[in-house]
Amino acid sequence: MFRSDDKGGIEWGVRAGLNISDIAGKYTGGGVSVKADLKSLAGFHVGGVVGIPVTNGFYVQPGLMFSSKGARDVYKDSGEGWSVREVTTMFPVYMEIPVLASFRADIVDNVKLNVNVGPYFGVGLGGNMRAKWKYEEDGQTESGKDEEPTPFFGKSDDNKVRGNMQRFDFGLSFGAGVALWEHYYVGIKYDLGLVNMAVKEINNNVKLHNGTFAITLGYNF
Repeated sequence: MFRSDDKGGIEWGVRAGLNISDIAGKYTGGGVSVKADLKSLAGFHVGGVVGIPVTNGFYVQPGLMFSSKGARDVYKDSGEGWSVREVTTMFPVYMEIPVLASFRADIVDNVKLNVNVGPYFGVGLGGNMRAKWKYEEDGQTESGKDEEPTPFFGKSDDNKVRGNMQRFDFGLSFGAGVALWEHYYVGIKYDLGLVNMAVKEINNNVKLHNGTFAITLGYNF
């Protein structure tokens, strides 16, 4: 069905696209375990990759990416004559280094299948958490938001409230795409975070992991 890709030279490419991220996990304590019910959040990724040929149809593909991730925590409650809704948006930004095994095969002329799998290493560069809320009672509505965002990374102390999330991330990346006319690339991938994001002071009771589905466009030189 496919014919093997001929071993070529080193490839350079740029990548950018849409992230759909969430944070999965659970909270435990006092004999109770509660699943983290967070909603997905749209973000972006942008960066570059290098394809290093090893043999026919097989490349090692390291890269450098800047990627926004995160999730939304939606809280709702209501009673007789009143309701409240609060949305907390978590928006961290990472620098990531994926190191992927990339398998290549020609499908038809000018269309090449790429299958990519391997680890990624990430460091949080910044980002914040911000809540906004709306309260309704007897037909009257009040709304507001945090005056200042809370930094996503770092441990809270007596001087400043932070998100209690660590900066280091590590996981596995799975993806596939097609290269068109040798230069243009369209692909999808999923990054599965394996590191608990919570700082060590609370990670016995809090287990949170990044998960990101991405649609990627690129150009190979």
